Amino acid sequence: MLMGRALARSAQRHPDKTAVIFEDRSWTYREFNARVNRLAHALSGLGLGKGDKLAVLALNGPEYLEIYHATAKLGVWMVPINHRLKAPDMAYRITHSQASGLALGPEFVLLYDSLPAEARRAVGDCLLILGEGPAVNGGHSYEELLATSSEEEPEANLHPEDILFIGYTGGTTGRSKGALTSNRAIVAGYLYKVLDYGLGQGEVTLNPGPFWHTAPRNFTSLALYMGGTAVVMKSFNAAQYLRLVQKHKVTYSFLVPTMFSAILGLEDHQSYDTSSLKVLTSGGSPMPTPVKEAALTRFGPVLYEFYAATETLIITNITAKDMLRKKRSVGPPAWDVFLKLLDEDGNRVPDGEVGEIYLQGPSLFSGYFRDEEKTAAAMKDGWFTLGDMGRLDGDGFLYIVDRRTDMVISGGENIYPSEVEEVLLRHPKVAEAAVIGVPDAKWGEVLKAVVVLREGQSSSLEELQGFCAQRLADYLKPRSVDFVEELPRSPVGKILKRKLRDQYWAGSEFKV
Repeated sequence: MLMGRALARSAQRHPDKTAVIFEDRSWTYREFNARVNRLAHALSGLGLGKGDKLAVLALNGPEYLEIYHATAKLGVWMVPINHRLKAPDMAYRITHSQASGLALGPEFVLLYDSLPAEARRAVGDCLLILGEGPAVNGGHSYEELLATSSEEEPEANLHPEDILFIGYTGGTTGRSKGALTSNRAIVAGYLYKVLDYGLGQGEVTLNPGPFWHTAPRNFTSLALYMGGTAVVMKSFNAAQYLRLVQKHKVTYSFLVPTMFSAILGLEDHQSYDTSSLKVLTSGGSPMPTPVKEAALTRFGPVLYEFYAATETLIITNITAKDMLRKKRSVGPPAWDVFLKLLDEDGNRVPDGEVGEIYLQGPSLFSGYFRDEEKTAAAMKDGWFTLGDMGRLDGDGFLYIVDRRTDMVISGGENIYPSEVEEVLLRHPKVAEAAVIGVPDAKWGEVLKAVVVLREGQSSSLEELQGFCAQRLADYLKPRSVDFVEELPRSPVGKILKRKLRDQYWAGSEFKV
């Protein structure tokens, strides 16, 4: 259960097989493992050892995977930094994680100068500038360091519970938390993906999401763990994604729902040959039903949707076949994951009733870094919760109803906004929608829809209410609507409902 030793094994078994493809270059396992070893020795020479932290601020590329595996070989904790953040938020992750080094992509060299002095002091002399260009900002040239380092396997006393990386959560419910993820959690996640998706050693993968995010990085590294081939995109482009799938005969891939929408929005998407795909997964946020139906039509029965988090990895998984008969379900628990749904008093709720989701599983994280209080708050008798609300049907399939903090209580009635949003997103004029509770003197809270319309469209509360009335109970109709240019989002693309709610509750004399 050690990711740090897996690459050497793959290099020994498949030395001349292509491990990584990026743009017009490729590396065999022998070549890639040699570069990773050189990097590990270079990091060691800069003073990094087991338990130290190396932050990474870079776009996708082979270097990102090299860093991931080199730190794993040393027992150094990687700290991926979301490159879409503002400088203060980047600095928070560097300082909170206690990182003592930073691997910096060339695109972010100027941004580095704008980081608060505290973060730059923390990095100190251990600043690596990725790419083939010269070192700047007093840092070290990545390629020059590799050129002068040894290819020998580094020696480190590794254990399955050693931490691989600190994954900072999106922060939809407050300040971002640093989830500690171990070798055990990642390798167990790899093995259970192999079981759930039927993957083997000959896979070719392409996962165009940013590697600072856990899912695309680990779906990519899974191929290297198994001896397959990883195709890497610097950033997502719908047409380029289809071209690469066709060119390299990609067999499995992970996309978020917005990527599916972009692909399906291409006029010529049907002209690309994607028949090599046998597993196409969606996750990160719920896939709207219209998008899911279009994806099934375009790609066939290779589509899967999972429910997961940084803290847990994959919790449930649903197949294309089950999507058709279990609409809006995220599937049964993954291998060796156990679920229970509890009410506010901590009692299990019967099938069909809504409760807070608690789970146990082999891929569970090791706690929140430097935050015992939040770690303890998320645990109950050895079971972990993300705070999401759901229900189980009689077949053990899970349905995500909402985050606990998003539930609206109107006149004593529990309302879960995702149900209303699902209907609004079916309206042909609606591009995006978020439903929240706003204060009301009579009902306590009533529903408000915050809507982004498609370009060139106009609508009204009455039109949307009428659309909802045909599909929802009367009490689920929004009582008001605001039309906006865009919705506030977290760095990982999740809608920040707390920001929407704050503006309506700020002047209220009461809170619900």
